[in-house]
Amino acid sequence: MKRAPSQNRKSKRREIWNGARIALRDGSAPKACRMIDISDGGARLDVPNAEALPDHFALLLSYDGRMYRYCAVVWRKGTIIGVEFIPDFPKIPA
Repeated sequence: MKRAPSQNRKSKRREIWNGARIALRDGSAPKACRMIDISDGGARLDVPNAEALPDHFALLLSYDGRMYRYCAVVWRKGTIIGVEFIPDFPKIPA
C-alpha cells in the first residue's frame, strides 16, 4: 500500500490556524488569509477569492511585514491553496 502524500514530505507540517497577509507585486494593500498549516518548505492557506490570486506572491507572517516568505502556488482547491516557499520572486517574463 502507498503512503499518503503527507507522510512522504521532507519536513513535517504543523497545524497552526494563524492569520497572515498576502502582498502582491502590484502595490495593492495586502490581502488577509489564514494559514492552516506550515512546514519548512511551504504552507496551506485559506484565501478568499483564491482563483484570482497570482501564481507568485509574498506571504507576510508578521504584522509589520518583517517576517515573510516568497511563495509559488502549487495547487488550488476552492478557497484552499498549497504554496511552496521559494528563495526569490521569479522574474516576470518579458
